Amino acid sequence: MHSRVVGVDADGVDVLGADGTESRIEAHTTVWAAGVHASPLAQLLAAQSGATLDRAGRIEVTDDLSLPDHPEVFAIGDMATYQHLPGVAEVAMQGGLHAANTIARRLDGKPSVAFTYRDVGTVAAIGRFRAIASIRGLRLSGLAGWFVWFFVHLAFLSGYGNRLTTMLRWMRSMIGRGRAERQFSTGHVGGDLSLPPSVRAIVQPTPFPNSPPSTSTSTS
Repeated sequence: MHSRVVGVDADGVDVLGADGTESRIEAHTTVWAAGVHASPLAQLLAAQSGATLDRAGRIEVTDDLSLPDHPEVFAIGDMATYQHLPGVAEVAMQGGLHAANTIARRLDGKPSVAFTYRDVGTVAAIGRFRAIASIRGLRLSGLAGWFVWFFVHLAFLSGYGNRLTTMLRWMRSMIGRGRAERQFSTGHVGGDLSLPPSVRAIVQPTPFPNSPPSTSTSTS
């Protein structure tokens, strides 16, 4: 058993230790960084199918990305774990293609094949015109890494119009000081599911969306 947070307020956090004792950590600024948790659907699928979950709540799948003893159900992306692959978009995209191809093979009477992930590299933006890139042994950083990050993301978008508008938005955001595309709300995904209920009630007291339900009625 590890220590866990059982309470949080403006002056610090309360921690329950592995031995059952509770202690107080005073802090002027509290930042919760416990990582991510898989979709609750993974837990539901595991309960119904008998599959196992890892500590992040991801469901363990077979080598063709289907659930154990349930070849008709596939799990990919952040909700699945297979060979300790990272929860990044490229793994999810390749997993989706593999699941679709597996279904097509079965319809043709062919056996399933194991999923093989092809690592095409890793890129990440770390600031204005600054990024890091690692592609097949080539490592770049700074402005050079940012250009790689920029064009890699554009390449995976669908449609030239979508790529053009995205490029213009990003350039305006990078040249200026706006960061609209980098704003997010945990309400869209139900909040941080790894938070204890008492802590979640403080950091996200109102479930998303915040607008009250409509009271208008219509007649036919």
